[in-house]
Amino acid sequence: MKTSIHAKHILISLILISLICTVASAQESTGDRIWDADADVSLEYTWTAQSYSGFYYDLDSGISSETLTINLDSRTDRSIGDGDLVYSTKPIETDFERNEWGSYQVIGFMAERYFAGYTDNSSFVNDDVSLISDGKLAKVLTDNDDKKSFYTGSSLVLEEGYKLDIVELDVDGNKVLVSLTKDGEQVDTGILTSRADYVYEKDLGSAENIPVIAVHFAEIFRGTETNAVFVQGIFQISDQYVEIDGGDEFGRMEVKTVSANEIKMENNDAISLSRGKTVNIMGNLKFIVADDDTLRFAPFVDLTVPGTYELRGTITEDENMTWTPLNFEGFYYNIDEGIGTESLEVVSLDGRTIEDGDLVYSTVAEEVSFEYGQWGKFLVVGFMADKYFAGYPDNRFTDDVSMLSEGQLSKVLIDDDKKSTVVPGSSLVLEEGYEIEVVEVDISGDKVLVSLTKNGKEIDSAVTKSNADVVFEMDLGSADNMPIIVVHFAEIFRGTETNAVFVEGMFQISEKFVKVNNGDTYGKLEVTSINADSIEMENEDSITLSRDKTIPIMGDISFKVADSSTIRYYPFVTSTTPPSRALSIEMPSVLVQGDAIDIKVTFRGAAVSEALVEFDGDEVGLTSSEGMISYRPTSMGTFSVSAEKEGFAAADKEVEVISPDDVTRKVVIEVSPETVNKGDTITISTIKAIGADPISGVHVFYDGVSIGNTSEQGTLSFKVTDPGVHKITSEAEGLLNAEFDLEVIDLEPAFEYSNLVITPSEVGAGDAVTVMVDVINTGADVGSVNVELTINGEVVDSRTAILDVDEKRTVEFTHTESEAGEYLVQVGTESGTYTVTSGIPSLGIFISVIILVSAAFVAMRYRKEN
Repeated sequence: MKTSIHAKHILISLILISLICTVASAQESTGDRIWDADADVSLEYTWTAQSYSGFYYDLDSGISSETLTINLDSRTDRSIGDGDLVYSTKPIETDFERNEWGSYQVIGFMAERYFAGYTDNSSFVNDDVSLISDGKLAKVLTDNDDKKSFYTGSSLVLEEGYKLDIVELDVDGNKVLVSLTKDGEQVDTGILTSRADYVYEKDLGSAENIPVIAVHFAEIFRGTETNAVFVQGIFQISDQYVEIDGGDEFGRMEVKTVSANEIKMENNDAISLSRGKTVNIMGNLKFIVADDDTLRFAPFVDLTVPGTYELRGTITEDENMTWTPLNFEGFYYNIDEGIGTESLEVVSLDGRTIEDGDLVYSTVAEEVSFEYGQWGKFLVVGFMADKYFAGYPDNRFTDDVSMLSEGQLSKVLIDDDKKSTVVPGSSLVLEEGYEIEVVEVDISGDKVLVSLTKNGKEIDSAVTKSNADVVFEMDLGSADNMPIIVVHFAEIFRGTETNAVFVEGMFQISEKFVKVNNGDTYGKLEVTSINADSIEMENEDSITLSRDKTIPIMGDISFKVADSSTIRYYPFVTSTTPPSRALSIEMPSVLVQGDAIDIKVTFRGAAVSEALVEFDGDEVGLTSSEGMISYRPTSMGTFSVSAEKEGFAAADKEVEVISPDDVTRKVVIEVSPETVNKGDTITISTIKAIGADPISGVHVFYDGVSIGNTSEQGTLSFKVTDPGVHKITSEAEGLLNAEFDLEVIDLEPAFEYSNLVITPSEVGAGDAVTVMVDVINTGADVGSVNVELTINGEVVDSRTAILDVDEKRTVEFTHTESEAGEYLVQVGTESGTYTVTSGIPSLGIFISVIILVSAAFVAMRYRKEN
């Protein structure tokens, strides 16, 4: 049988459509973060902001700035040849957080966000100001629209040593005098009215009069007892700019092009992707390479640097998407062994709605090696973007034992193989209040007595030898004798003057385990399956990807949705945890000019040798085996002390150097508690800067108003009432005046929505549905919330609820629609749908129709008969 011409046309059209869809899909795919030789990835590979969360991306516009392209010769090619790594970045326009200020140009550069220029839409400049056209970039330090109150005498602390002092309000309360200082020196003054912007301009090289600080004064208040200003909007760029010219080198890269529209760089020498190495490319842009025969590497966000990070998954505009550790940096992934355990799949997307069961999460337990490889392996499982311990197979210090089979998971707190030195009398600081104290080295020098304490109380002790493991066990729920802390003592040393032990290998799991059962809910997902090997979850209610929303999914995982008619979104987790490998600097905060002081660098209480110490940017030297180095400050002022060592997060400490003449006169103000809320009673202490002796009889002022003198213990209690930043000062005869900026945090309510129920799910036209939702106040103060019922994007009803802290209430609505169709219901962050059918005609209408039809039939018959 021959195929018809029409059928042939249809077949060809379908083939073309299929090819077009395939090509479009390939173009839209932003790829994975991980380049894996065992995966089907191209030898010419490009990372964009969609696939690498270190690159800057504007979600609302879908515009990104940076790309990085690599060319490899083969899947075993561990050398990136000259010019085979190409980096490009372009400026893009983005909105200020304070929308009234308009927009400015931002550019990603070496995986950091930089300011590129002001535009016609920047409200506090008169003309376009382009830094990038002059080959200059400055970091964006602050961009927020948070509302804060400041009282007379207090200071708005900015970045890079700047402070904006609230000097005085005029007698009419219409204006405020402000003073801008940098490192204590006044650089500008200004008089502001309500709803006005304070702008400080500075020359940045050849770029003149660049606004580097903008502050919006929303309101000025003068009362009978209190004077305050309210700030809402702060923008600051660094006055330490980066200068870029053709031929400049940044790390392994050389600038090939620099213009107002693009910066382009290439590697000028070969770059080796050696196994197990972290390869510095330029700035914060690095490759991490698997310690494996298989070539596996990726750009990564270095979480050892203190800060807040958004680790996102590949951004999608598709109807469905699957995220794994290869394209979602928030998921747990062991790059050395190529092991990831988690996946999150949007099976189907109906418009902006993910229907029940269409968001599927799964995770499986896998064996991974301890960082201290001599111990063997343990079972790990990623769960809601956190690394959890699932059990031990048989290894050097324990038999096979499973926690996941008991439905229990514990977080992995420490997994480390770095070598540390601990002297008798000091302690290894672990997590959750645990410490291992090195009590004493025996006289033969081949044994050491150690003591395990929790919150200062001894709970166990042990004697160990060199090249031995100390294991502490406890029952975790139904899992008996679970090793929770393991430490390898590599060597014990007893000298004539110094005794020390050398630790190489630490592992700790949390004693606070998570219990997981079938039917448990985590955020919007419900556990549908759990066994010794895996956990699976699905959404039990529909989820709406409303524009410009952050939607909590489960645990720390949320979806961020663009403020755009295009459905563009990605999963992310935010990491604000201090780095686990942060060094600490132990030294006084106040020093005396000319006096030698000891600086000690530690990690978890253990001394860190060969750490580089700098004082005010000048190298002091490397620490000794005891983590110590001496320094004699020669100048007075405020300085920064830093310590760094490869494999650790650097430490910084601010110190003040005073004159020898001021040793007995220098006063320091301390306030407790560390975090102060509205209504708290604080304790103000006045102490000697050198020696920390309490000082009595010191006159204390709060926002310029006397609140009394310190007691014999050098303390004074005071109840704070107004949130905002306040100035505490002290005066005493024969002593130097001291000051302290205190921030009082406002107690605010916060509301969360859950358990949206729509009954019935299908009604006839004109019939009512009932919508119920739970609202809970998770904040720190009683508050009122306006709960709005939105149908198909329109607010149709609202209820006001006043809730105490931790109070939950069910809010109920009834609603009627006369038109048939499917309706989207939204209340807060919750959403769902119901259907309205055309319904059945009422009995009266039905009878009327029958009568009319019968009458018509009788009339027709009558006409025929006559």
